[in-house]
Amino acid sequence: MAAAAACSGASGAAHTPTPAAPTATATAAAPDLSVFRGFIYPIKGGCLPASDNLMPNAPREYRGGVHEGVDFYGVDNCTEIAKGTPVLAAKDGVVLRVDRDYHALTQAELDAANQRIAEGHANDFEVLDLFRGRQVWVDHGKGIVTRYAHLSAVADGIAVGGKVAQGQAIGYVGDSGTPESLSNPDTELHLHWELRTGDGFLGAGLPPADVRAIYEHLFEPLP
Repeated sequence: MAAAAACSGASGAAHTPTPAAPTATATAAAPDLSVFRGFIYPIKGGCLPASDNLMPNAPREYRGGVHEGVDFYGVDNCTEIAKGTPVLAAKDGVVLRVDRDYHALTQAELDAANQRIAEGHANDFEVLDLFRGRQVWVDHGKGIVTRYAHLSAVADGIAVGGKVAQGQAIGYVGDSGTPESLSNPDTELHLHWELRTGDGFLGAGLPPADVRAIYEHLFEPLP
């Protein structure tokens, strides 16, 4: 598979991979939303993208999977998003992962990943984790973890086991892990943000309208 197939922008082509559910057509019962409250957008002034292709459970047909997060691009959002835009903790939590010593994607790594995709391993964790680039993960308790991917850098003071407060800067928008970071740097600048629950992601197996309603509920201000 060509490198370009691994990632795309807000234009709607195949997008940067994230860990995938078995199929894009699976259906599931709506989750109990009582624990999914009190989150803020990880970009100040941000909102959900207008395109369902940038939302969770959007099909990624080239690899037989689905998108598992929300993509925050400056071209499809309520605020400007550029390289270095602060990425904020969506809720209080404890840091699980920090890629402070991340090394940039190399052509050899990209070629090897594309070979694995061609061999039918597109949804392997190792392949998808490579394409997420520099990351920070935060544990919010009750089995809820948020992932912040494609970062250009990690904020000072962020360390595994440390506590972060809602709204605290934990990193900065970049394009790390995207094929374009090699072929055309700074053209795929965005935040890929996931909310993981149990072994999956919030919205797995649900149609676009239901996914959007769940994430709108997630970010509603508390009374």
